[in-house]
Amino acid sequence: MRRRRSQGAIFLACMLVTALAGAFPRHGLAHRPLFTDDKATSAKTAIPVANPTISQVVYREITRESPRVWLALDVAEGFELFVQIGVPVLDRLKGFRPAMAIVGPGLSKDDRPFELPKDTGARVLVTGHVEKPRFFHEHFTGTDSWILRSETVILPKAGRYYLVAYSPDDQSAETAEEKSVNRGGKLWLSVGKKESFTLRDLIDFPTWRRKIQAFHEVHRK
Repeated sequence: MRRRRSQGAIFLACMLVTALAGAFPRHGLAHRPLFTDDKATSAKTAIPVANPTISQVVYREITRESPRVWLALDVAEGFELFVQIGVPVLDRLKGFRPAMAIVGPGLSKDDRPFELPKDTGARVLVTGHVEKPRFFHEHFTGTDSWILRSETVILPKAGRYYLVAYSPDDQSAETAEEKSVNRGGKLWLSVGKKESFTLRDLIDFPTWRRKIQAFHEVHRK
């Protein structure tokens, strides 16, 4: 009897996980959120990404005090890193165009948007040219985003790489007034394409939903 109950519980858990995976849209932002207390303002405080093939996302706000968001990942030579950046659909963010920089060994040292760790280079992916971002409604969380850029980059060497989001305008502002105007805004930064959810994720989803909706200011619109 106990064995049957155990088997039934396992079967139910599997069904719930399958339902969770199927509940997320296959064509959009089916990301597992990374909610952490990591400061993420430098390479030393970067948010670790355990498996960059799994679709994962970080929600942060770029400010004068926190001008960059850093993610850290360890990969094999030739790893194909998929990255994506977007912003919540909010009137004040219509003109916000954050950039991404992939930082690590074997990349160009000519393009240095900010101070980089020793023996690393960078591949910069800007969004300033984007006039009409791709609108995306995520029905499961009830949030809207503008997707600014999606890119796959082949990483030339094995080792540690970083994905950094920042505001180019903030970096180039020369006066206090310019910095105040261009200090940044909210963004999300994601890696990976493979959708992978667990029973634990199903349990955590109500909390995820509240946090994601708060970030997108859903109830303030």
